[in-house]
Amino acid sequence: MYLGRVHCIFEVPGLLSGRVRHMSMAVRSARLVCGPRGVLLLLLLVFLGALVILHKVTQSPLLNQNEILQDHLRGQNERYVRSTRTILLWSKFFGDSRWKLSWDTLGPQELRDELHCPVYQCEISNQHAFLPAVELYDAIVFHAAEMFPLLRPVPSQRSPHQAYVFALMEPPGETKHRLNDEQGFYNLTMTYRIDSDVFWPYGQLLDITADAVVAPSLKPPWRKPPAVFNDSLVWDLWSGKTKTAAWFVSHCETLSKREVLANRLQEFFDVDIYGNCGTLSCIRGDPHCEQMLDTDYFFYLAFENSLCDDYVTEKLFDALQRTVIPVVFGGADYSRILPPHSYVDANRFKSVKELAQYMKLVVADPDLYVSYFWWRSHYRLAYSSPFCDLCAKLHAPAFGHKTQFYDDIQSWWFNSCRLQSRIRF
Repeated sequence: MYLGRVHCIFEVPGLLSGRVRHMSMAVRSARLVCGPRGVLLLLLLVFLGALVILHKVTQSPLLNQNEILQDHLRGQNERYVRSTRTILLWSKFFGDSRWKLSWDTLGPQELRDELHCPVYQCEISNQHAFLPAVELYDAIVFHAAEMFPLLRPVPSQRSPHQAYVFALMEPPGETKHRLNDEQGFYNLTMTYRIDSDVFWPYGQLLDITADAVVAPSLKPPWRKPPAVFNDSLVWDLWSGKTKTAAWFVSHCETLSKREVLANRLQEFFDVDIYGNCGTLSCIRGDPHCEQMLDTDYFFYLAFENSLCDDYVTEKLFDALQRTVIPVVFGGADYSRILPPHSYVDANRFKSVKELAQYMKLVVADPDLYVSYFWWRSHYRLAYSSPFCDLCAKLHAPAFGHKTQFYDDIQSWWFNSCRLQSRIRF
């Protein structure tokens, strides 16, 4: 190597002469002839290499993990907050193509102003042609209490990013799909069950002080009922009540055998049954029907047609709005749904006789009866749309990076029910 002259020579001598014969002339005699410009070029390459190494080191997770995380989260927030998710209602909801929503298509403004969704950057439509292709929707909701539409049973195309949603407010006995044929079809569940991906209850209880929904949930942080409670309004109504129990019902033969329980209670006191299954009638929506619960009856029978986990219907939440104690019968753990000492659970008694005796005890004791309404000072009824929860889930950063399927949706859905109640009758 001659650096003091106008050229320098790098030479690799021919080694392993037996193999060198088969190599090209350029490899056998690799030379680099360079002048002053070559030296500068070499130094520049060394400098650039040092910069690359320095950049790699400074951007390494060993030294810069916090900034890497911050940059990633900023990008995720911009992606998921600014973009709009689109939800297609594939089938009708008991004949209602709008699913009790106000329009065929709702945009972010309607989700914010009408549904009061905290996360509202979504569009909900029952129009299959709202987007150019069905695989462009972020979620497609199927109402499993109705058969698939005859002309369009299932989407013709499916994108890997889409969520197919199993939606049902009714118990498993009302399912109109052959779920054995739909294994691995659904990604999300939207039902009354607390363990659903999207929770869809008939009603909720909100803590007035905290202004937060507390139930239904797995472990509601209930307040403790006071040792002494008095409400002059309830006391005055108690003094005018003359009838033990009322029941509004239209389905007479059920899996839960609730009609048998009601008939057995009639052996101990009168149960006024309104609707198709009784001798009395009261037009639904008539204010008098609701007012007479306040003025005439001590109890309302909130008996469910199925014994399934978390299944309680609007009749229970309607009763909570009246000055009447609900007697509940179902498959739910009611401590997840209602405040303590706000209801009488039939399944807490071994026999119908014991249940009837306790109801008579409550009727005869005004202090005990009034104490069942303590919760009204701390909680109020509320309702939120399940589409708010679905919209928020579609916007969650983690949702776009994982995929789940219900391989056995029938077992997940059907196994939540039982045929035998705890109370014997």
